[in-house]
Amino acid sequence: PGGVAIEAKLKTRLKEGGPLAFCLADLRNFKAFNDRYGYARGNEVLLATADLLRMALREQGRSEDFIGHIGGDDFILITTPGSYERICDAVLSAFDQKIADFYDPEDRGRGGIQGTTRRGEEVSFPLMTLSIAVVTNQHRKLKNHIQVGEIAAEMKNFAKSFTKSIYVVDKRRDPPTGGTA
Repeated sequence: PGGVAIEAKLKTRLKEGGPLAFCLADLRNFKAFNDRYGYARGNEVLLATADLLRMALREQGRSEDFIGHIGGDDFILITTPGSYERICDAVLSAFDQKIADFYDPEDRGRGGIQGTTRRGEEVSFPLMTLSIAVVTNQHRKLKNHIQVGEIAAEMKNFAKSFTKSIYVVDKRRDPPTGGTA
């Protein structure tokens, strides 16, 4: 499911007020891969990533969990704070085991591909990694789907600063309420 279904599911979960973990997954260095190998091979990576996410949800999640494709190389999972660690660990492990198979042997042996930036500079792009940003309502009230998306985007940028596949969790908390003793 795409953007409309994702938004509807997230709005419903927020309205229900139950435990929520929103996970935004992004393929790092996907554009370089797509530029080097073409759309068809890039699409194979996207389909394989979606399959890994589905498998992790089926094995580690709950029947109410949800997976969606925002577009491009961005996917989301909606689960609970009690499940996201197992799901993310399973996804990252499977992704890292499988991703090298999509590269030509010489690129795999080199640990990445040679490419050109938009400025025409030759650069080396490492093998793709997967970055997952996790936003929960465990320690704070999430107001709406827009806030969740903004926090997830911020955390995704942080996750992409690492050179390996990783998930990062927003651990900020609402300030305590009430008076002083």
